[in-house]
Amino acid sequence: MALGLPGKFGASEIQPSTVMKVKIEGKGVLQGMTLLDTATKKPKCHRFGSIPFALPPTGERRWRKPQPLPSNFSYGTQQNPGNFTKPSSPCPQMSRFGVKSSSEDCLQCNIWVPIGSPPKGGWPVLFWIHGGFLQYGTNNADDPSDLLGSTDVKCVIVSPGYRLGVFGFLASKDLEPQESSPTANFGFWDQRLALEWTYDNVANLGGNPDNITVGGLSAGAYSAFHQLAHDINPSRQRQIIRRVLQFSNGCGVQPKSITEVQQQFECFISVLGIPKTWTKSQRVEAIRKKTADQLVDAVERMDQKFFRPVSDGKFITTDLFASLYNGSFGRRMKELDISIIVGDLTQEFQLYKAIYPPTSHQTLVERLCWDYPRDIVLPVCSQYEPSKSPSIRSDEDWSGIFGDLYADLQVHSTLRGLVQSIAHALPVSHLHRYRIDYRTQSVDKTWPREIGATHATDMSIWFFGNGNDLTAKEKGVVAEWLRPVSSFVKGEQVDWGTREINEVRYLTADGAMTIKNDEWWKTKLPLWELIRKTTIAQHKPRDSKL
Repeated sequence: MALGLPGKFGASEIQPSTVMKVKIEGKGVLQGMTLLDTATKKPKCHRFGSIPFALPPTGERRWRKPQPLPSNFSYGTQQNPGNFTKPSSPCPQMSRFGVKSSSEDCLQCNIWVPIGSPPKGGWPVLFWIHGGFLQYGTNNADDPSDLLGSTDVKCVIVSPGYRLGVFGFLASKDLEPQESSPTANFGFWDQRLALEWTYDNVANLGGNPDNITVGGLSAGAYSAFHQLAHDINPSRQRQIIRRVLQFSNGCGVQPKSITEVQQQFECFISVLGIPKTWTKSQRVEAIRKKTADQLVDAVERMDQKFFRPVSDGKFITTDLFASLYNGSFGRRMKELDISIIVGDLTQEFQLYKAIYPPTSHQTLVERLCWDYPRDIVLPVCSQYEPSKSPSIRSDEDWSGIFGDLYADLQVHSTLRGLVQSIAHALPVSHLHRYRIDYRTQSVDKTWPREIGATHATDMSIWFFGNGNDLTAKEKGVVAEWLRPVSSFVKGEQVDWGTREINEVRYLTADGAMTIKNDEWWKTKLPLWELIRKTTIAQHKPRDSKL
């Protein structure tokens, strides 16, 4: 099974004689291209690529909060506009995932703009965050040009690059001596700066900064949730996000503490050959001098290869999931009139079981600890101990167990728990659930048809082919599915069809659309309850005894 994501940025035909010039107030002029429909030769949308939104996070800026562009930065002039027709530079990442050319200078946006004059107030804006476990991928992997050119969805789409893996989510108190500076979650800070750049500049592209939807699939959805949490925190000065698209991710576990991830940092230092006897500042200076290739090679040689977000108290508050459990998160969403589309696919596990699967109970525990706190992983995995599961005998069994459990932790159980938690305050008119069992023929190029609608196969639905051709029948099915999504992104009243939180808008394998009860509602929630109760017990104040 292929795990890499095919590049889609150049999939559409370009009309060389047509350019799109835009002046960014105070930053000069940039030039993009007009994309054509390959069959009709009619314009589909305008596209800009690799637009910097921050200084390169290199050298002394590596593992630091991203820095905005300086006041004297210029994209170009009217006479000599900057050429922004090329794809963004992907962040360096492990070779297994198929991105060959990369650069740490990756804080760049790709932007798509509808053809024609914007409506009064400007086009709605979709801030789209690419997925890839926060370890791999690129904002060049998706192509929404046919979505804008052939459906009712008309919006400016901004997709940022951000730091991944060890570059974006290495965490340690050693990284920054100043208490006010972040020591983790650099990739999330990248996304936030790109979102602020979008808010400040999208009007120059015909977009409405007061009508922004943030969305993504998988790690992109996980990111969208955490961007929302950061955005609506009462301590923030301005609200940017109005709506959220959360495709195939549930966000149900409070991330590890900075203390817990210190062990991974120490392992990373050791693999790089840096002496333990050196001071903290010497060690940080040494890793900042390593090349990107040396850092990626070190990650390849580590047992725990994923670097994940951390409850640092700065970007991710330590009580985030307590606020979700007690209903205050949902009440805040209602107060700010925020709507959400959230859902899953029927065969999510088929991809997950191939991502570094375990071969025993102990390796199951260690593998899940890549992503979750050990205090959560241990009770979750206890039911699979050999003494309790004597029928488990082979590597294949553990791969299947891992696929099912990982899909529940990442998507099915946590998604339903999230819905249940926010629905205490958020009305159903603002909470739109779906399930998909449908896949287009173009997906067969990447994913075997026999595995069904697995994780990420729905990108050809959400982006109307996502750079690949749809059959005539598929175009009809997908266009109909996207009609309420168009209303959602515009901020209009949405005719989703569901009336209860346990109902989903369902797309069947043969392309039929119906409203039905979620058959997994009761079976998937117990895992969420286990996580919730474990988290609450761990954070419950204890009486001190002298």
